[in-house]
Amino acid sequence: MALFELDWLGGTAERLFHEHRGDRLESIPWAEGSVSSLTDAERDGLRIVWTQSAYQEWCAAAAFAALLRQLLRARAPVDLIGMAGSFVADEMVHVELASRMANRYGGGVPLEVDPGAVEPLVSEGVDELLAACELGIRVSCVGESFSLPILAQELSVAPDPVSRAVLQRIVADEASHAKVGWLILDWALPRVGKAGLEQLTEVARDAVDALIPALSEAPSQARFFEQIFATRVAGPLGRRGISVQEQLFQTAS
Repeated sequence: MALFELDWLGGTAERLFHEHRGDRLESIPWAEGSVSSLTDAERDGLRIVWTQSAYQEWCAAAAFAALLRQLLRARAPVDLIGMAGSFVADEMVHVELASRMANRYGGGVPLEVDPGAVEPLVSEGVDELLAACELGIRVSCVGESFSLPILAQELSVAPDPVSRAVLQRIVADEASHAKVGWLILDWALPRVGKAGLEQLTEVARDAVDALIPALSEAPSQARFFEQIFATRVAGPLGRRGISVQEQLFQTAS
């Protein structure tokens, strides 16, 4: 275990990174809205939330890096690889945004993480094509497709212009992140065969298992979560021959 810490190189790296992110971050009204009205407990709570968010975005960058590597190994179409190639930088922009939000409330909090656990794993012995599909399912078809509407809901109730601007940027990026997995499956599924489809069904069900805690931790949101799952995850997977809906509701009940 190690503390989650961030560093900044500056110079050429900063300039080129800023070119990728554009000027939209500088248009965020960072100075607007006072945090002085918040209690110490409220500020500490927001520091925790945004520190954890920065780490989650870091993990998302690692996940997309792994997906990109597998797409290259699988000799995926050039435009599909190129599309996914920008997502690591997107996620690092989100890391920066979340970090700046944490600093707004007094700075990040100590967070112990496992540096070896940031990258999603693929099943042993699968070929490059199945590995790319597995990561596409875990990272995009399940993870990003499920989280995008939740982020959009958070945006709709964001309490101040800074939070709204930050979430608007993140939601705008995540929309394409949620699409890439489905494009990968549509390209690859005709090539994986029956055994491959069965393998991917097991992977999808395992990825869905990771969503179950979200249903139990926020019971007031359970119906909303189940609706997201049915329309954004289970439905599109089912239309591609990957059945997970019955498994989710059996587990959630």
